[in-house]
Amino acid sequence: MRILADYHMHTPRCKHAVGPLEGYIEKGIALGLREVGFADHNPLPDGVGANVRMDEAELDDYVADVLRLRERYRGAIEVRLGLEMDYVEGMEPYLAEQRRRYPWDYVLGSVHYLDTAGRQISWPRNFAGDIHTLYARYYELVRQMAATGLYDIVAHVDLPKRTGRPAAEPEREMVTQTLAVIARSGMSVEINTSGYRHPELAYPEAYPSVPILREILALGIPLTVNSDAHAPDHVGTQFPAIEALLKDLGCRSLARYAGGHRESYED
Repeated sequence: MRILADYHMHTPRCKHAVGPLEGYIEKGIALGLREVGFADHNPLPDGVGANVRMDEAELDDYVADVLRLRERYRGAIEVRLGLEMDYVEGMEPYLAEQRRRYPWDYVLGSVHYLDTAGRQISWPRNFAGDIHTLYARYYELVRQMAATGLYDIVAHVDLPKRTGRPAAEPEREMVTQTLAVIARSGMSVEINTSGYRHPELAYPEAYPSVPILREILALGIPLTVNSDAHAPDHVGTQFPAIEALLKDLGCRSLARYAGGHRESYED
């Protein structure tokens, strides 16, 4: 089946993406996509992770810019308003207000931090510690995130493999437990193709790995396919390869979002 939407595109407001918003949209049009969505990194209180995300004062303008571009490109491509909203343990009231305040088409849920201060990231480079403990904490937080009901899509569900140390057999049970919670939550999971751009991975692949993807499909969890674009040229990264993979795995539909509601599409 053909992938028609890319819902994970960033903007320069997160301080580590480049290029005008129009460039991302134009790339989506050139690829023949029917929908693109911006999902920039959300602000967090007390300056947590402030070097890699929007400031509080920028959120209104981010929303206004995306809604303006939705109107500008109407008839050429659908532009969706999303947010990549980090889950941080203990910040649920703050995050719930962020979810409530704006007309999001969807919210991606990410776990980038293993602590509440934003100092322990979930994929430290050159990690030499106990990898099982890191994976256990990460998946504990993903389960907590899914249980909040604040999110629509789980982003890069096996992100800790970016340490260069993929999950092994001891992590299999915690992945299975986490996917069961996600299935009950009604969330979808993204296939995130940014892994093809990440040199830290043991070998280029999307998030999640194929064994996890098989398990997701067996559980009937809906899927989206997203590029996690941080530059216009990233939009649609490796989508033809993922289309071929999904065909081989027997996946016949993907999820689409509008107005906070999910539908499935086939093509």
